[in-house]
Amino acid sequence: MNTPTLYLDCVILASTAYPSGLSYSLFSTWRGVPREVSTGLLGIFVLPYLAVIPAVWVLRPGLLSLHGTSVPLLAVAVLLAPIGLLIEYAIHAFVPYLVTGKFARRIVVQRLWRGKLSPADHVLLGLVAVGEEVFYRMLWLGALISLGLATPLALTISSLAYGINHLPFGGISVFSKTVTGFIYGSIFLLGGQSVWLPIVTHVLQNLALFRFARGNQSQACL
Repeated sequence: MNTPTLYLDCVILASTAYPSGLSYSLFSTWRGVPREVSTGLLGIFVLPYLAVIPAVWVLRPGLLSLHGTSVPLLAVAVLLAPIGLLIEYAIHAFVPYLVTGKFARRIVVQRLWRGKLSPADHVLLGLVAVGEEVFYRMLWLGALISLGLATPLALTISSLAYGINHLPFGGISVFSKTVTGFIYGSIFLLGGQSVWLPIVTHVLQNLALFRFARGNQSQACL
């Protein structure tokens, strides 16, 4: 790899490291600390992806190469969605178990997410999920591997970066998202680096979470 490309990949990694933190800070500066998710907040969460992805497409298009997939692999991606949700539930349920000695029987979303979401909000949430998969699977894995890191190490680092991106939602979310990030990254790599596979898993997992968690009272917050 030549030196300009090396530096460019490092800049890409830096610019995609913590998009949710940037968005959260921008919104807090503009409107104050959010008490619940709104269309405006979700719109700002989408901004980093809209700004960075076109720039990378121009400057380093090789990191954004789209690969097709197959029906069997898409089926695997669909099946991984409830598995990822169950893993996150188990991680979040373990914390109250340490305090009370009982596992939560139901799942609720964090207080920030309990407001009613409009159709536009669901679209924006889907765009955030797509943006995260492009950032942490295509860009991070691609850049780290191009920098000479072994694939397992690149997968671990990119998964951790994805987990840290959820720091505004609490430390336990960082750990649970790191684990599911490892799942998303694995299917991305094993599926021929097709970003459509982790996108399907990620979006379906989010839909399942909001479908089953909203309104439940006994909680394991995700």
